[in-house]
Amino acid sequence: MRTRMFLISLLSFMVFLLVSGFLIYSQMQTIKGLKLEVLEDKLYTENTGILSWALRNIGPERIGQSSLPSSWGEIMVVDNADLVIRSSTNPGHVGKALPAVPELLDQAAPVIEAMKKAEPGNIRTRDYMIALSPLAQNSSLIGFKPRSWERGLISEQNGQIQRSTESVTIILMLYLAGGLVFAVIISLVITFTVSRPIHQVAKAFEQLSLGDLEAELPASGGKIMVGLSESLFRIKTSLKYALERLGSR
Repeated sequence: MRTRMFLISLLSFMVFLLVSGFLIYSQMQTIKGLKLEVLEDKLYTENTGILSWALRNIGPERIGQSSLPSSWGEIMVVDNADLVIRSSTNPGHVGKALPAVPELLDQAAPVIEAMKKAEPGNIRTRDYMIALSPLAQNSSLIGFKPRSWERGLISEQNGQIQRSTESVTIILMLYLAGGLVFAVIISLVITFTVSRPIHQVAKAFEQLSLGDLEAELPASGGKIMVGLSESLFRIKTSLKYALERLGSR
């Protein structure tokens, strides 16, 4: 009986632990499966919009005096005829031809084509988003920003999520291991707490059935044990009285 009671208690606790652990693990997997690449595209689009707005509102004479946010690349004024950079937020590029800019390299071709149209617009290349705005005196205001900043930001966020989920996984495993030990201890306590009084009652009534009229139950352990003790006393008294009457005949 004790073994059965212990197994029932232990299995109940284990089911609770496994269900709660599965729920926590499923939520972790949901968080881990978030697609932050969508956020990367959104950030990239927003920053490109800001860059285009800046090109429309910045004065060409202030290009060399302005500093750019870390998510941007460079803003420059380029002569449409010889493609020479007249001014730039990167002083090292002033005087160079546009195709010679290391950041653009073979990606300068679509920029040159857009300059010929003399219309404002955005150009998306493999590594950059380029905003172009035509100026007077046959020149163009060009700004470009790399995708690397958004990629780095999203990569950092992915790393943080990965580290957090790994930490939660370790905590979850410790929780399950500790819960299992706790379940075994509680199951043992419940088993001995419940089975001991039952065993005492069974033993007392067995002794009584064998003719031992001195069998007793402790009048402690709660109302049930007190009631059983009083019932046993009444049964013994009735048996003694019945035996005395039989003996007197």
